[in-house]
Amino acid sequence: MKSICTLILSICFLQVHAQTRVAWSKDAAAKGIDIIKISNAYDGSSKESSKAIFDQVDKMAKIAFPVAPSTGIGLFLQVFVNASGETDYVIFDVQANEKYNQDSLRKLTENALFEHFNGFKVANPSGKAFQLTTVRNIGKQQFVRRDVKRSDSSVVDIKSALSVIDTLKIKYIYLNQLELQTVPDVIYRFRNAEELYLGGNELKTISIDMKRLPKLRQLHLQGNQIGNEGLKLTKNASLDLLNLKDNKLTNIPTAARKCKKLTALWLGGNALTELSSGSFRRLKQVRDLNFYRSDIAVLPKGIKKMKNLEVLDLYYNKLELLPESITKLKRLTHLAVSYNQLTALPAKINKLQKVHTLYAHHNHLSKLPKQIVEMQNLAILDLGYNWFTNFPAELISFTNLKELDLSSNNFPDFPEQLLKINKLDKLYLRGNPFVKENTEQKYSQQLGLLKSKNIEVFY
Repeated sequence: MKSICTLILSICFLQVHAQTRVAWSKDAAAKGIDIIKISNAYDGSSKESSKAIFDQVDKMAKIAFPVAPSTGIGLFLQVFVNASGETDYVIFDVQANEKYNQDSLRKLTENALFEHFNGFKVANPSGKAFQLTTVRNIGKQQFVRRDVKRSDSSVVDIKSALSVIDTLKIKYIYLNQLELQTVPDVIYRFRNAEELYLGGNELKTISIDMKRLPKLRQLHLQGNQIGNEGLKLTKNASLDLLNLKDNKLTNIPTAARKCKKLTALWLGGNALTELSSGSFRRLKQVRDLNFYRSDIAVLPKGIKKMKNLEVLDLYYNKLELLPESITKLKRLTHLAVSYNQLTALPAKINKLQKVHTLYAHHNHLSKLPKQIVEMQNLAILDLGYNWFTNFPAELISFTNLKELDLSSNNFPDFPEQLLKINKLDKLYLRGNPFVKENTEQKYSQQLGLLKSKNIEVFY
């Protein structure tokens, strides 16, 4: 009898233990889930299993939100899968505007995730625990309010555009968020227009004769439904900024190559799954490239063709490594690679001599390349939410560093080598294992020494 009871209890324990734990990111700690610790344990990757998880997320979204909301909802997920292919944890964050009851929305999302991932198992598991991060936009992403600037030099709707008499004084055309399905010809009334805003409409195809807008410098088309072949622009030497965020693109559109003086190309929020080395040809004049939340798993080597690039935004992608060719971007000053799955930075990162701002938080970094000490122009370095257990000695070599963020890593004790840093304005240490209620008393000497150097310490 005792053996039978023990067996039953064991089965019950296994069933409970096998349940997927779902938690809102800000509530995880209260539920006893240490995100940093489980991130260390689930450090593998599985491209083969990723599609199955993406499909499960999409299935969950369709059932939980059967009618696409008019005002979109943003869903951020971290899915942790064990060696047997079962989902152990799902950490989520959900964002929407004030139209929604936030508590109800979080509860709905939590229940839907549990229902779809509890008991879910990927086929042909890799035999190694891994994690996957993904972002999903549900429904139409809209602005909370119409963003327009009313002045004597602007038009803010089609009615005012038709009624203007002195068309030569108009420099700004605001036709954003008007539910347009076609681009109205009225835009061609304003030959001196410098900025055209068509974002937040329902445009699938756009064809603009740039010869009729010879002074147009900025074209904003974000939040539409434009595909790879949906944008047609005639050759021009005026357009400086092309904003194509949150559309239906899978690659850099050929229309961008029609703009000889283009310096800013914003493509964040598109699923750029078809990028290749050829995607970057004839774009070497671009200085600001935005790939924010673009589902990029591999950054093609052809990125090196963008010789004049100064700002590269790769936030919220699926990168496990950066190509060495990225070190050919000698004019780069800002490199943002946060919220990826990077385990290392390029060995020859020292070639990026002009970089003064490097954001690499929320990755899987546990060490730095030795050559990074040669990047003496670094002023801001964010390595928070990584896997550092040992203090990277390379950090004490920087002489121009102003801000250093080491938050939420795995330092068990106060990193004594920090005391060798002489020139620093701000230092962030929050969320490390050594930071506890008695931190100020236990490490008063070390903290006092840092503060005596006019270093502001956040812990």
